[in-house]
Amino acid sequence: MKRGKVSTSWFLAWSFFILMGSLIIYIGYRVTLTESSQNRAQIANEATQTVLVGSERAVGDTRIDGSKIISQLQMKDNSISIKKDQVIRDGIMIVLGKDNSMEKHHELKDFPCPVSGNPLRKSGNYYSVSLGSYLFHAGTDYAVAEGAVIRASQGGKVTFSGLDLMLGQKVTLDCGEGWTVTYGGLDNLRVKVGDTIETQEALAQVGIYPGAEGVSDQPQLHYELWHGNEIQGI
Repeated sequence: MKRGKVSTSWFLAWSFFILMGSLIIYIGYRVTLTESSQNRAQIANEATQTVLVGSERAVGDTRIDGSKIISQLQMKDNSISIKKDQVIRDGIMIVLGKDNSMEKHHELKDFPCPVSGNPLRKSGNYYSVSLGSYLFHAGTDYAVAEGAVIRASQGGKVTFSGLDLMLGQKVTLDCGEGWTVTYGGLDNLRVKVGDTIETQEALAQVGIYPGAEGVSDQPQLHYELWHGNEIQGI
């Protein structure tokens, strides 16, 4: 009986140890499996992040290069568009007769006398009784009815409008390209300094100015034309 009880006890003890050992082994296996899974997940996550970052960099680089390409294409397209517009504008200007290469320059004939009155005196040296000396008369004086409207023979910008001791009321126009015109012996001035005057625009009316030489007892227009530093004959 004792031997049977001992055998049973040993059997139970060994069974307990075997069960506990198996349980310990099973628990260890599960822990190892869990840690391995977590490590694999972390590694997979890191790998995914690496791939995403690399992809973003690649995409970013691609976008930069794409922007450069698009910018270059836009520049070329704009250049072509500008050249096309310039060709169209040049064609329109040529059709309208306004091509810069064919632009007309002022000549003496472009400054005709604004009146048809008889000349009283031309440019030259005249003796001034009031001053007791000779003076150079730079223009031509024309006998014109008092009150006659004087119009610009050529458009330009007003550089002087007012009283001159030698010419009375006068208007001077800068017509460009070195051409300057002065109208003297005027009254009722209609323009002021800084005005831009068109051809045939009214400047003033003829009056009577005292003058320093020649005939001064009748209404007359003093017309004076310069090109650079040279007086031009009328």
